[in-house]
Amino acid sequence: MTLLNLHTHTPLPAGEHAISSRGLHPWHVDAHWADRLAAIAAATDWLILGECGLDKLCQTPYSLQTTAFEAQIALSEAMHKPVLIHCVHAMDDVLRLHARATQPWVWHGFRGKPEMLRQLLRAGFHVSFGPRHNTESLAACPTDRLFLETDDTALPILPLYEQAAAVKGLTPSQLAASIWHNAEVLTGLPASALGKA
Repeated sequence: MTLLNLHTHTPLPAGEHAISSRGLHPWHVDAHWADRLAAIAAATDWLILGECGLDKLCQTPYSLQTTAFEAQIALSEAMHKPVLIHCVHAMDDVLRLHARATQPWVWHGFRGKPEMLRQLLRAGFHVSFGPRHNTESLAACPTDRLFLETDDTALPILPLYEQAAAVKGLTPSQLAASIWHNAEVLTGLPASALGKA
């Protein structure tokens, strides 16, 4: 069984696969962001745009983050690619921008409470949970909108699948099959093309 790890910054162990993604993280948006985004647009090695978004706690000027994020949303729409969202203390702005988008968005590394989850679900988001998460929110998230990830940790994803499966009343293999299906819906590609063995 190959487990989908939606988003990670570390090498994957055997038995895991991640969907390729590229984007301009708000921490790293600088004066050359437009050139870097043009290079991303010209590349063919990614299926999800991101992670990208807005972060009111980082050093990058918020106006610059917003300009770069809006350009990435436009690229997502033009290329018909889903978006992986990084958001810190900027939910209202992200939701406002999302309301004009037609491509699917995934809120990555979700740690919020069920009330916040419900707001994202109403807006149409998919939600990805990492090792640090709110168990009540994980339990409340519909399985067909759920992803799992390890993000910047070096942890294997299997324990997270086991924990999430127990919370959802599923076996890990049942949850894995559901998440691969979610990836098919997200990208419009069969799981076999996404790396499912």
